[in-house]
Amino acid sequence: MAKQIYVLGGGLSGIYAKLTNPDAMLIDRDDHITISTRLITLIGGMENSYAYKPRNIDLKENVKDINFENREIVTDNGKHEYSKLIIALGHSFNVNNIKGSTNIAKLETIDDAVNIRKRLQTSKNVAIIGGGYLGVEIASLINGKKVTIIDPHDRLLNHSSPEASEYVNNMLLARNVNITKGTKVMEVTGKSVITDNEEITSDLTIYAGGIYGNSIISGLPIKTKNSKILVNSKMRSLSYDDVFACGDSMAIDGKSFPATAFTGRKSAVVAMKNAMGNDIEFKYENNGNILNIDNNYIFVKKNGYRKSFMVNLIKKYVNGKTDKSLNKLARLKS
Repeated sequence: MAKQIYVLGGGLSGIYAKLTNPDAMLIDRDDHITISTRLITLIGGMENSYAYKPRNIDLKENVKDINFENREIVTDNGKHEYSKLIIALGHSFNVNNIKGSTNIAKLETIDDAVNIRKRLQTSKNVAIIGGGYLGVEIASLINGKKVTIIDPHDRLLNHSSPEASEYVNNMLLARNVNITKGTKVMEVTGKSVITDNEEITSDLTIYAGGIYGNSIISGLPIKTKNSKILVNSKMRSLSYDDVFACGDSMAIDGKSFPATAFTGRKSAVVAMKNAMGNDIEFKYENNGNILNIDNNYIFVKKNGYRKSFMVNLIKKYVNGKTDKSLNKLARLKS
């Protein structure tokens, strides 16, 4: 096949890159998309199909390697030459620095969500490592268990405003969630979490800490940080001018940003437009995030929070926009 623009990864960022340039070739190993922000709802009992949806991709192949010098993508089905490459391979959770990491449940896939949902039926004590958006939402939907959030920072939602942190903190305390702050996890066993301060009983430990880029990236001969491609403000790799990255696969001048849908979409559009010859700069905007705590939607912003009926409507609009994009992708010809 003649050289052209390729997109690796058909998650939210990959989809928006493809929709920006329908002539690009989208490669993914799965013809379904896992909408990571919806995996939490599966733990609470939502049908798997809500977070695992079919999509239209050009090549269903597993990426094994990239030869940047020769501009070749190596898959389990052969090689593809590209003119420009956009890497949008999503994120992963790296728990290797925690002793006993095999005892930690992660939430990356449908199978992970199903496993946690099943284990919750018999677990009595649940520990959640991380007090960010993910950890807070998971804690809020677990009922009838002793739940403990373990966070290394001095407050929950460390990147949001103190007012939002306090409000969410109080909501969780009202649900009898235990919150341990300023604590580092040292080891996880099948029965407890050992921190630098105490040992916390837990027969189910869920990781909700910081995210890394896809583990595939760390093995590539390109400048990276935490398995994310180092790029400039125009999404262009610091190593190769013909390689771009977006979403959870990018670190702009070494800095990562919260994994929000807005950032994923915007960075993908900028990456593709620049791959097509434009010269657009990505500017991060902290537009906040919507949390679902005990079926109450809260718009957490940098300078505060908002809770109203309008927030529920915004959340529905965002979900609808994602589904609309998937439907639009399905209409594109492979």
